[in-house]
Amino acid sequence: YGSMCGRFDQHTLPYRYAGYIDALLRAAPDEPSLRYNVAPQTRAWVARTTREGARELTPLLWGLVPWFAEDPKKAVKPINARCETVGSRPMFRELIARRRCVVPVDGFYEWQKTSGGRLPYYIRMADDAPMLLAGLWDRWRRDDAEPIESFTILTTPSNPMIAPLHDRMPAIVDRADLERWLDVKEQDAAAAAALLRPFPAERMRGYPVSRRVNSANNEGPELIERVDTGLLL
Repeated sequence: YGSMCGRFDQHTLPYRYAGYIDALLRAAPDEPSLRYNVAPQTRAWVARTTREGARELTPLLWGLVPWFAEDPKKAVKPINARCETVGSRPMFRELIARRRCVVPVDGFYEWQKTSGGRLPYYIRMADDAPMLLAGLWDRWRRDDAEPIESFTILTTPSNPMIAPLHDRMPAIVDRADLERWLDVKEQDAAAAAALLRPFPAERMRGYPVSRRVNSANNEGPELIERVDTGLLL
């Protein structure tokens, strides 16, 4: 499915994300805490358009459980999907047309293979604004079972900054394109897909961080602090 973005940072207070993208904050009793190391199969803040046309920020599970899954525990649950093929894959074809979302993050992590092992880098916007990752969401429901709302993050080919680390990168929605990306009534799948392209490298920055981020059990602001390896992107 184009796996690439497997860890991100969402440590900003949710009402700040909501303000940045002009969304209503829909609180939840089990809403996620502030995290510097968000891993798959946990809940994260996601913005989407409601049936009534409002924009809301709400927690969803990372790892898409499609509506047609017989057993969510046995479903594949992709965390990423390639933007080049979402229009043709049965799991995503309907979602790119009617269930688009963005995941506001402070940054994401990617790893570089070195002779000494995998070295993590933290990638963020050059101006430190929230980064808006393009995603798709779905709702699974069966009889008396608790409904599951989940999402996947779309990926594009890498820009020149990310290319030394990986050949894929998360699809990032420009804030100026946010209305068009989330407007599923006026913008069809083809128009939305046209917004997905490698984000300009000059608007991003990245630097090496502690290997402690390699474990999803580790948390805290020190995970996004630069470490001196002599290597920069």
